[in-house]
Amino acid sequence: MEGFSAEELRARFRDNLGFFKQHLPKLYEQLLPAPCAYNLLWDTGGLNILNLSDGSLLFPCLQAEHQMLNISKDWASHILNNPKWTLNDNGLMLGDLDLKALPLTNQACQDILQLGTPNAPYHLGQNFYPPTILYGMAGGLFLALLLQQGAFFHALYIYEEHIDLLRISCYFIDYPQLFHATPPQACAIFLKNLPTPFFKHTFLHKRITHSFLHLEFDPYKSENTQHAQELFCAHKKSALRGWGSFEDEMLGLSNSVQNLRESPHILDPRTCPHADLPICVVGNGPSLDGLLDFIQSNQENMLIFSCGTALKVLKAHQIHVDFQIEIERIDYLKEVLLDAPLGDTPLMCANMVNPSARQLAKEVFMFMRGGSASGYLFPHLAVEYSAPFVGNAGVALACLFSQTLILCGLDCGYIQGASKHAKGSYYGEESTQIPLDTLSVRPNFEGTLVYSDGLFLLSKEQMGMLFKKHGTQVYNLSNGAFIEYTIPKRAQDLLLKKGSKFKALKRIKRAFKSQAPVNLPLEGLQAFKEQIKQLLQKPINTKKELYTRMDHLGALSLQKSQEDPLVGILLEGSLAHLGLHALVASLSLQQSQIPAFYAQIQEIITTTLDQMVARYHWLAMGVS
Repeated sequence: MEGFSAEELRARFRDNLGFFKQHLPKLYEQLLPAPCAYNLLWDTGGLNILNLSDGSLLFPCLQAEHQMLNISKDWASHILNNPKWTLNDNGLMLGDLDLKALPLTNQACQDILQLGTPNAPYHLGQNFYPPTILYGMAGGLFLALLLQQGAFFHALYIYEEHIDLLRISCYFIDYPQLFHATPPQACAIFLKNLPTPFFKHTFLHKRITHSFLHLEFDPYKSENTQHAQELFCAHKKSALRGWGSFEDEMLGLSNSVQNLRESPHILDPRTCPHADLPICVVGNGPSLDGLLDFIQSNQENMLIFSCGTALKVLKAHQIHVDFQIEIERIDYLKEVLLDAPLGDTPLMCANMVNPSARQLAKEVFMFMRGGSASGYLFPHLAVEYSAPFVGNAGVALACLFSQTLILCGLDCGYIQGASKHAKGSYYGEESTQIPLDTLSVRPNFEGTLVYSDGLFLLSKEQMGMLFKKHGTQVYNLSNGAFIEYTIPKRAQDLLLKKGSKFKALKRIKRAFKSQAPVNLPLEGLQAFKEQIKQLLQKPINTKKELYTRMDHLGALSLQKSQEDPLVGILLEGSLAHLGLHALVASLSLQQSQIPAFYAQIQEIITTTLDQMVARYHWLAMGVS
């Protein structure tokens, strides 16, 4: 690289433009105009980048010598241990799954971890790098040097804040080579903004390989690159949550079988009549404290859907709840409802809710909760967007019954200076300390500081997609995070008209209809198990190949979840955990150990799948 000539740089630039013209024509058009903010400087002192607005240099010039080449060499040296680069493991703690709750998944994960070497340094293999994101390239010379070394990135995402800086990189980087130095469709270039749909898709389809290590490089440390970094990390945190497990899904199936036998009336979301009243969906976030007066004074002008532990707070303030929404499989849900208490309040519960809690209710209205395997026992009845929290289920149901929603206490985050839940709730006194592993997010009202973690981010994203789909008018009165497709509204500014609650409630209750007896299909799961075994059969020799295999495993699992949700979701979470643990265990091994390691991984996964399928068949035979 040191011996390049002006002609070679011009030729590289021409070749790259030709490549972009053929493959990325929109980017090609943006590269054609003359530079307006930055340009490449090449004089007797060497190479640098010139800021055209003020004449400053991006790289220092020492004793009449520009330092771009020297600094770029340093940036391209030992990047896994280079202080300019960050190897981010997202603080993920492995091996901490609850053995009692997840016996099969956890045992397999522990067996996989034991194949590695505890506390050993990471070994990825020569010139192989995990998913990598560059928050700017500073001309890209360092990346050209890495390619010259033979670098291969499992995925590479390049963010550049100005087209001129990307244009300069065309003199150095061989872009056709760069796109060959990543798997197909695993290299992407972004200008000015990181697109949310792209990263949602990426983290969904490559959840296993993108949920642990990633490399970061930020040469500028600007406000724009910091914002890009926050967005990327937010998507990663969101993707890390809500994986589920075979054991959780089996508990949901077992609960569903009992619930559907005893309470066969289920909501048909295709034929829900609209109530002529707004529905107030109430969560147990801290902003509920300031909205209780509004709810109390307007309870005759709207239907009230209480979500989870909000019930105790509402009842303590003499607020009549029209429906209590519950989704939990857990044993202590009964205790929570007794503590509130549930009393005469009608229970609108998910199919997998703990039967002991359902049996407390004098009126039960059941819905099939989409996103869980058991929710697709009757696929045409699944209520989508009803995960991960009970508040998500509440708004998903409310959208089916009303064109107008009012959100109270659905904060989707941690509010600075407030506890996690409303005062007087089931959780008692709580600290106001914000958890460390959170990100700042846009508040619903200016002047409030709100922070979110992966699960809260997922929750508010799901709500936004739901509201967009239904076109519902949604007033968000909460002080928490802003939710897309909602209207922030102060409680004192919202005036409600009077309506007939009696008619509205009657309409809603009529939407729950008797269904045929439930059956658990047997053939689909066995066929899927054989597909997985076939995918895992081919030997692998390198960590690069292991990363690719885990992407293929995740893709197969996701495809099955889309085609046959009951079967796919049943195994999807545990497969993801097993794949992630396989990657982690491999990082402590030398490349020569990978073939034998993978053979053992294959045996652990296939044996575990056999046990899972046998357990499902045992439940299915008891139903038939």
